[in-house]
Amino acid sequence: MRVALLTTTQHGHLNPYVPVVNALRRAGGEVTLLLLSADGGALDEQRRRALGGAPVHLVGQVEMAPWSGDPARIGPMLRSSPVADQTTDTLRAIAPDFVLVDSLPVTASAMVGTHASGVPYGMIWANLGGVCPREHRRGRWAYDEQVGDYLTGHGVAWSTRTHSARSSILNLMPTIPALVGHDAVTDDGVQLVGLPGAAGERGDEVAFGDLARLDPDRPVVYVSFGTIFYRRPDLLRTVIAGAVKTGAQVIAAVGDLAEELALPDEVLTAPYLPQRAVLERADVFVTHGGYNSVAESIRAATPMLVLPLAVDQPVQAYFVERAGFGTALEPTGVTEQTVADALTDLLDPAGDHLARLRAARPECGDSAARTAELVVGTVGTLPRKGQQ
Repeated sequence: MRVALLTTTQHGHLNPYVPVVNALRRAGGEVTLLLLSADGGALDEQRRRALGGAPVHLVGQVEMAPWSGDPARIGPMLRSSPVADQTTDTLRAIAPDFVLVDSLPVTASAMVGTHASGVPYGMIWANLGGVCPREHRRGRWAYDEQVGDYLTGHGVAWSTRTHSARSSILNLMPTIPALVGHDAVTDDGVQLVGLPGAAGERGDEVAFGDLARLDPDRPVVYVSFGTIFYRRPDLLRTVIAGAVKTGAQVIAAVGDLAEELALPDEVLTAPYLPQRAVLERADVFVTHGGYNSVAESIRAATPMLVLPLAVDQPVQAYFVERAGFGTALEPTGVTEQTVADALTDLLDPAGDHLARLRAARPECGDSAARTAELVVGTVGTLPRKGQQ
């Protein structure tokens, strides 16, 4: 069984998909990782080691900025992108039995190339957009509609109910019913496979000795806006100051902004943190709502304050509030006091957020292992080459 997995170089996509590659390899598959370099990103040696020697092919370049710019430029950009042809050529050269495509707007050209290659393919998501009803994606409609027109014009199926792509063979959503509930659109063949973020090497592990400095008798608030959207120093400074007001110990991932933020010495910071370990110690997580962060917080049973900054993050914020796993604030107009008030509520032991999260833990599962199981089963049902 030869499988290709296509995604981007972003942390938010490599983190859930490195374990998928390894789960497929443990299941006996020969797995190739096909990468779109996002804003010039590349695999470092730590990531390559985590992949255990799986071959990696760069199939093209994508830029993130246009997806927050003028929506009218998206259609022409997709139609002129060389990524579709590059993806087709790569797949025909390596000739896998099946391709699992990370479904998001920035990979749309690669979806078209996969479809054109003739290789059977399925879709998997690294956010909740694939099951989110369209009424909660209003802010993305101008982008989504152009993506939909582009994909359907090349034969790729499109769900108008969620504004996302679909495969006729396999559609996998790494989430759980406790998070998405009855609001999720799954009656068109989407299967829920558990949460990302289970134990296992991903190639992003770092040390953070300051965890040992924490007072076990005081609450901990962890702040992170991820690896792409963190560059908002004024907002980050305000959020951290609001967290300090609660009297909690504060840990923050700040990228390269530490000097600019000029934070009090009591705030523990690092450019990048071992998030799964920090969440196990934290009492509340202030997050931008990236899906890996949300999933890891649920696994750790850590309530969330979500400040959605862009793209799919309002979708995650909606589902976190719907599930009672936390609360959300619009970033515009946020003050130290509104953050402090929201955190005080989430830190209150009489609240029910923690109980809801703990009740959801048995559903979490291992999305990578379940994904591998379903891919292996799907490949087993496909016609053998030469019999199509």
